[in-house]
Amino acid sequence: MARKTLSCVELEEIESLISKGVSLNDMAKILDRSKTTIYYHFRKIRGKTISPVEVRLKDDVLLGEFIGLFAGDGSYYKMPNYKYTIRLHFNKTEDNYVRLLIDQVLVHLFGKPPMIFQQENRINLCYYSKNIYSLILDFLKWNSNEPKTYSVGLRTFNHSRNFYIGFVRGSVDSDGHISPKSISFATVSPELKCSIEFALTSLEFDFRTHLYKEKRMNRRDIYHISLFSKDFERFHDVVGPRNLQGLKMHRPGFEFPNASP
Repeated sequence: MARKTLSCVELEEIESLISKGVSLNDMAKILDRSKTTIYYHFRKIRGKTISPVEVRLKDDVLLGEFIGLFAGDGSYYKMPNYKYTIRLHFNKTEDNYVRLLIDQVLVHLFGKPPMIFQQENRINLCYYSKNIYSLILDFLKWNSNEPKTYSVGLRTFNHSRNFYIGFVRGSVDSDGHISPKSISFATVSPELKCSIEFALTSLEFDFRTHLYKEKRMNRRDIYHISLFSKDFERFHDVVGPRNLQGLKMHRPGFEFPNASP
C-alpha cells in the first residue's frame, strides 16, 4: 500500500510542515510525493498534533522509569522550526513490551500516546514536545559535543526511593539483561554507570562492576554492572521489570512477576 512507502524522515517532515500550516497540495510538491501517498499520514499526524503534550509529574516511579529508558534507548532532535523530537527506540521483537510501556507509562505521564514509526526491524516511539525535552534536561545531563550515549547520566542524586525504583526499571528494560542466571546492566557512559550504581545502592542491592576493555578500534569500553544471585528475587519484587520478552526459562521454584504501573 502507498501509505507504507514513506520513510521516518519524510514522516517527520510531514509533521513539521503541518505545524507550519502547509497545505496538502504544497506538501506533495515539497516532498515530491503524490497527494494519495501523503494523505493518510497527513490526516493521522494532523489529528494527533491538535492537543499539546501535557507533562504530568504525579508518579515518581513512572517518571524515573521514563528517564531511565531515555538514558538507555532515547534520542532527541531539535528541528529547524525549533520543534523538539523525542524518540524511544526498540527492536520489533519487543512489540508486546512497547504496548505495555505506552499504556502503563507514557500515556499516564504525558496524557497521550506517542506516534509509532516502524522501520525495518525497529519500532520508534516519537513525541514532538519541547516540554518533554525540558523535563529530560531537568534530570539528565550529557556532553552535547558527542553522542548522548557516551556521557549521559543523572544530573543530581537527590531523588526519592520511588524515582530510583523506576530509574532502575527503565535502565534494565533498555540496556539491561535478565535471565534465570543473570541480572545486569551495560553502558559505555561513566556517568550512567555511576547513576545506576547509586540507584542500586539506594535500594540496598549488592552488585559488582566490571569494565570491559574494547579491543576494536573506534569502540568505547563497556561497564557491566551485575547483581548477585541472592538479590534476584527481591529485585523482581521491588523493581518489577516490564521487558521480559524472549525469556524462555525460569529458575526452579521462581516465577517472574508482572510489573505493575
